[in-house]
Amino acid sequence: MPEAPKRVCITGVGAVSAFGRTPEALWAGVSGGVSAVAPIATFDASEFRCRIAAEVRDYAPREDMDPQAAARMDRRSLFAADAAIQALIQSAVPITAETVTQIGVAIGTEMPEPAVTTAANVARTISAAGPAIHLSTGAAGGLMAIGEAAEWIRREECAIAVAGGAEAPVNADGIGHFERLKMLTNNNTDPAHAVRPYDTARDGFALSEGAAMVVLEDEDVAIRRGAHILAYVDGYGSTFNRAPVAHAAANEIDTGRAMQKALIKWDLTLQGEIDVIFGSAGGNMLDAIEGKAIRRVWGPNADKLWVTAIKGALGHTLGASGAMNLIAAVFSLQAGLIPPTANLDHADPECGELEVVTGAVRRLHGTKAMVNAFGLGHAASVIVSRP
Repeated sequence: MPEAPKRVCITGVGAVSAFGRTPEALWAGVSGGVSAVAPIATFDASEFRCRIAAEVRDYAPREDMDPQAAARMDRRSLFAADAAIQALIQSAVPITAETVTQIGVAIGTEMPEPAVTTAANVARTISAAGPAIHLSTGAAGGLMAIGEAAEWIRREECAIAVAGGAEAPVNADGIGHFERLKMLTNNNTDPAHAVRPYDTARDGFALSEGAAMVVLEDEDVAIRRGAHILAYVDGYGSTFNRAPVAHAAANEIDTGRAMQKALIKWDLTLQGEIDVIFGSAGGNMLDAIEGKAIRRVWGPNADKLWVTAIKGALGHTLGASGAMNLIAAVFSLQAGLIPPTANLDHADPECGELEVVTGAVRRLHGTKAMVNAFGLGHAASVIVSRP
């Protein structure tokens, strides 16, 4: 019989978000169902139709970072390095001359990169000397980075990886870009209720900034060193949506294939074991594509699934959104609670008629979650499970 694939575990998480500078603050925000979206304060946005976002206010680099190195980094890299250090501290991975060659770095973003990529800045910050990649694959980037890094470990290209996403799009270029694409909400009068995933009144997302990083390890390596395992990465799939957004049916198929690949990657029977989906919905036209794709993959069994979407509370962190979603899923599995989808008052039947959690946290009795990250083209799904 073929040898069972290596199992990959998560031993550390880190986050910088509009809710605060820890993963616990991220979880408290999304599980509380409150919104971090507010009028933009970091620059004068008066010329734009959308003048709200979820910002990381009053940010300063970590005190344990080299000041000269920090001064050379862009805002997005500072977020990513901060989250990576948090995750490494929690994981207690020893940083030695021997281990650094076995540590890889994978980071996804959406907005254009500076001359020195975020992945390079993080790798230098943590002294990682294993494989390092930067993925510019839109909103799916951070989740794809986690999935690809897990594959590195399964292929024994490294034993440990720091992976996730980072973004700092709340500026004139970011707002202007997504406004031209007609993707942003114009509900400036009520920022806290502006982002409405799966809702009939949704009119676009609000940009958000931050970073979310995880430490992945070969399970055997983690057990040998006595690490505390937070969760397992038990499946990963990615696809590209070939058709324009207006061709909804074709995009439903390609988006659904990412979920199917994640299910098949580990175990064909896993489909019946998924208890909750952390959806990618951000309150725009893509919500219906994702909802129908879930319904297409699960069929009538979709009625047994719970679905939630954290962007109603957090806003859209673009390339970091899938990694933020995954960290929320890890906390959800540990706490046995599903966070609510903020601002969903009137479910749109065009979004697959799913069982979406609203209002307050709901008890989670299962052990497996699917995490989605979809954008204009790229799609990714990862399955995480509780130890």
